[in-house]
Amino acid sequence: MLSLWLKWELRAMVVLSLTVQLILIRYGNRRKFRGKYSKLKSFLVWTMYLFADWLATVALSTLLRTRKEQITSPLVIFWTPFLLLHLGGPDTITAYSLSDNELWPRHFFGLCFQIGVALYVYVKFWTLTVTTLNFLAIPVFIVGMIKYGERVWALYNASSKQFRKSVFPDTKSFELEDDPKQLHVPSQQGNMNLEHYLDHIGIKDKYKYLYRAFHLFQVFRPLFSDLKLRIYSKLRYIFQMDSKVTAEDAFKMVEIELGFLYDQLYTKIPLVTSRKGIILRCICLSFTVSTLIAFLIIVGKHGYPKVDIGISYLLMFGAIFLELYSDILHLSSDYGILWLTSQNNRFLKAIGSVFFRLTEASKGISSMAQHSLLDYCLNPRKNKLTAVLNIFDTEDNLEKYFHTSWNEVNPDLKEKIYSHLLEKRKTYQEKLESESERNSPFKVLSDILDERGFNVLKDYEKDIGWSVYEAEFTHSLLLWHIATDLVMHDDLQKFRGGTLGPYCQISKFLSDYMMYLLFLCGEMLPEGIGNIRHHDTCIEAKKFFIENLRFREAIKGLFGIDIESRSFFVEMGSKRKSAFFEGCRIAHQLQALVLSVRLDHQEKWKLIGQVWLEMLTYAASQCSWKEHSRQLQQGEELLTHVALLMAHLGLTKKINLVEVPERLSGIGFEPTWYWDKLDRLAYYLA
Repeated sequence: MLSLWLKWELRAMVVLSLTVQLILIRYGNRRKFRGKYSKLKSFLVWTMYLFADWLATVALSTLLRTRKEQITSPLVIFWTPFLLLHLGGPDTITAYSLSDNELWPRHFFGLCFQIGVALYVYVKFWTLTVTTLNFLAIPVFIVGMIKYGERVWALYNASSKQFRKSVFPDTKSFELEDDPKQLHVPSQQGNMNLEHYLDHIGIKDKYKYLYRAFHLFQVFRPLFSDLKLRIYSKLRYIFQMDSKVTAEDAFKMVEIELGFLYDQLYTKIPLVTSRKGIILRCICLSFTVSTLIAFLIIVGKHGYPKVDIGISYLLMFGAIFLELYSDILHLSSDYGILWLTSQNNRFLKAIGSVFFRLTEASKGISSMAQHSLLDYCLNPRKNKLTAVLNIFDTEDNLEKYFHTSWNEVNPDLKEKIYSHLLEKRKTYQEKLESESERNSPFKVLSDILDERGFNVLKDYEKDIGWSVYEAEFTHSLLLWHIATDLVMHDDLQKFRGGTLGPYCQISKFLSDYMMYLLFLCGEMLPEGIGNIRHHDTCIEAKKFFIENLRFREAIKGLFGIDIESRSFFVEMGSKRKSAFFEGCRIAHQLQALVLSVRLDHQEKWKLIGQVWLEMLTYAASQCSWKEHSRQLQQGEELLTHVALLMAHLGLTKKINLVEVPERLSGIGFEPTWYWDKLDRLAYYLA
């Protein structure tokens, strides 16, 4: 048995290494899309990402310790450079997380070491049998070194220090031109908004949101390095969305920008779509194909084992497939389509148009996670496996994941979010233009972003206003989530869903989404004692609900508690940081507003919906941009889309609008902005 394993050990590892590469190139970039199985995809990619490097390294180590007399076929040595090629990894994933980018020096050392090992193994067995086959491995060695070098270079470029440098290129790398002929537009037309610029350079309407996203990504990329932008107030028009831009277009644009960011941080795509990258792609493909052709010619002249010949063909065809599949992915990516459609060649433009039509339907965030605290507390999974897993999973994340569902981010929700942000932008603009607020734009912006429901509940301060005025954010989130769940199920028992208005469904979606963030993505929410409040709230809810209690019966029971008992439960809950019975009180007070004829049911749900929209925008503005970048490894979050959309409208504390200083205005200085020279972004800032 041992001798059989020793004979097939290397062959099995080489084939398995190729299999892992195929899995990674298929699913490496699929994890950025959110959905029901996104966690499973991320887990698969994570395990394959770690396994790929380990497997190729172990295979090289096996060759290193193998003696000459143990080699039964020279083809085994021919496989060595393919292992080096596999260490370079597929183009769809260079880093699993941002921390992998920071470890680029370790990968650079690994590059030097593994190339040394591969060369040593090859030279060690060179004298075994000197045939044409020995020389065939040289082109594959070159391809392997190129692939591995590309991976290290991509990791280096995506490291936080280098990524920050790339935002504002070194001023020595270019000189400022004074000749307006070198610009795409005449100098007197430099200060134009993005829509006018795209019209001026003749971009077709169907491509506009793609080009719009590309240009705005260059402007707002510094935010993801947590850099602040000081922009002259006279340039505030860059934050104005054209009236033609619909909510659907805005979310498509943001999704493309986040795709650009994901590609820069986690893939080789920005590297291989450059001029140098294209040249290296051609070299790699031509070398691999020529090796295959040469192998086809000479293999019949030698009596190599058929199994080894089959594995050799598998490795070469696998390498060519990986190369061609990567090229298709590059061309169909947003970077690729942008490059193809900007060429003067009709053939390339036609290819770009085809890829654009094929990928257009998938643009825009499609789903959002949903988590109900009451459902989690009422329907826990009870089995022996759960008890064992709880030993290792002390935060009960697996149980929370199984209680997470997914809903479509429908056009109505996008429209409500976009309209809400435009209203905030309008309020900000009006306050900036007023004499009393003109000298404190940052304070005006901070007040608008920090509202989180204050203005919505100002008329109901005595009833439910305390839930946002006096409570910290995670406390408010729990209160309103419980209240929303209770009120919705109570209303659905009394009325048909269609009579409650559009805000009913939107409120439920946002409520469950924000609870999902608190449950499983707490790092994206403002700091607080959210974990403690959530834990104590769940304990109190589970104690209140008797076993096998139906949801409808539970809702009736919660609304049936008398005032004295509710006050007692609230007092007891506040000692444990629980928000359960306080949330029940909010629900009761919301229903009381209807009974007292102060609101009808549709107005009530509009009020609840506006509170959740305020909470969503508050959370988006408070989450650090570095955390938004990190979260991309698990998939794009709605919160990240909202945060970037707010930045486009100037609704972020990372952008400060300032007036031109008197020392500059006195000499006639006028701030300018050229959309075709965004590599000089630093020169447009204050």
